[in-house]
Amino acid sequence: MLDLDQLTLLTDALEKAVSLEDLDEIQRLCSEHNDFIFSLEPEKKNSLANEKLKAFITIHQSATQIVKNTHKAMQDQLFQSIKVRKSVSKYKGVKHAE
Repeated sequence: MLDLDQLTLLTDALEKAVSLEDLDEIQRLCSEHNDFIFSLEPEKKNSLANEKLKAFITIHQSATQIVKNTHKAMQDQLFQSIKVRKSVSKYKGVKHAE
């Protein structure tokens, strides 16, 4: 049976974190409620629950996209710093600098 109160609270909290683009809060909410999120299933006779479930799925997809975009940006920054470090180390003076 779907716990509508928990689903509503989680949806509201996740929606707030997504609107603020608070990556730490998004990750905390998803990790704390991981078991609940993976246990969600649509109910055949309860259209209200299904509507709330659809709203949660939409918010969760937005949160996942924020996490993916942040991860991609961090990878790009890491690549750039490694690239700069390699190009700087080509100069002889850098190896012997103190």
